[in-house]
Amino acid sequence: MTSTRLTTAMATTSSAKRRVVQVVFAGNYERRYDFYTDLDLQLGDYVVCDTFRGYSVGKVVSVLALTTSTKVDVIGHAERMRDREIAEMLE
Repeated sequence: MTSTRLTTAMATTSSAKRRVVQVVFAGNYERRYDFYTDLDLQLGDYVVCDTFRGYSVGKVVSVLALTTSTKVDVIGHAERMRDREIAEMLE
């Protein structure tokens, strides 16, 4: 029996191990979502992710090493966060 860990954004990070992890969420196991992280995550770990719809718990299904060819959509993320903040202010 393997143990699993629940990792949150509050965990201690190390900038030396930057990578991309692929996460699946309950109800949508065929779609993998990529998240950029420097947490020491392993396959099967449960993580709390900041998604477009709020915080969600997912399971790590793949860990990819970050290379110079890895693309991270920083501009898209910033736009989504700005839109989210505007929507919260209007509520």
